[in-house]
Amino acid sequence: MVGYDKEKETNILKSGLAGVFGGQITRALVCPIDVVKIRFQLQPGTVRSELKYNGLIQAVKTIWKEESIYGFYKGHIPAQLLSMVYGGVQFASFEYITKAANDFIPHSKDDHSVRSVVHFGCGCLSGAICTLTSQPFDVVRTRFAAQKEPKQYRTVTSAIKGMYVGEGLSSFFKGLTPALSQIIPYSGFTFCFNSLLQGLWRECSFNEGPVSHTICGGGAGLMSKCIVYPMDVVKKRLQVQGFSEATISEVVTYNGFRDCISTIKKQEGVRGFYKGLHVAAIKSTCTSALIFLTYECISDYIR
Repeated sequence: MVGYDKEKETNILKSGLAGVFGGQITRALVCPIDVVKIRFQLQPGTVRSELKYNGLIQAVKTIWKEESIYGFYKGHIPAQLLSMVYGGVQFASFEYITKAANDFIPHSKDDHSVRSVVHFGCGCLSGAICTLTSQPFDVVRTRFAAQKEPKQYRTVTSAIKGMYVGEGLSSFFKGLTPALSQIIPYSGFTFCFNSLLQGLWRECSFNEGPVSHTICGGGAGLMSKCIVYPMDVVKKRLQVQGFSEATISEVVTYNGFRDCISTIKKQEGVRGFYKGLHVAAIKSTCTSALIFLTYECISDYIR
């Protein structure tokens, strides 16, 4: 079970390793969905006929036609690095923080309400830690997924050098404010909802196992993503600032976090903050289900 449990031994290193392998496996399976989601998030405008991607099926066909199957795996290497670092740090820190929290608020896995609240707070802290650690990988991954042909960046090394020389060290942390605004509550809600759903699962006298991890994890990811999704759109828009010549979609220039929010609201309306939500909902449900499933299975195996 994710989180501290006095009935099991807590090993931070093993939790981190399980998170790394879980993130690696999950990323390999959901990368195509993530690329499509990013394409939707980055395109400005509201008129359907003017949008390059205006539907899930149409977007998949367009990417396949223009970029072949490789288009769905643009940025896969930095995305893998992102997922491995993010997954490892997230689960290791969450196990450590929940263990420390239990000293202040003692609870068992059957105290559903208390455990869910504790997991929300611990998940928020864990989300902040892993976001600060993995943000550079996220920026590089977004740029790879957004770039058009011919590519400006051919390798991760060339991307890192190009960004550092052309835009400075701060380029690796573009979109950090909306990233923290999104990930902190998203991580908190995900662990909270997963804990709550797992508790309800046990109350229904169902056995815990791969099915429960998949269903509860997927449900937690879906609900959490719907709550924080607008910040994900803002984050992606800011991450490609200074990269406009090489992206498939037009890049609107924003003067920071607040200007990005006000500009999207003014030019695209509230719906602008939910571009690609249908794809993101599929991606988050699959990602969360897979990460909890693989984490539980791997952590059980290596304990």
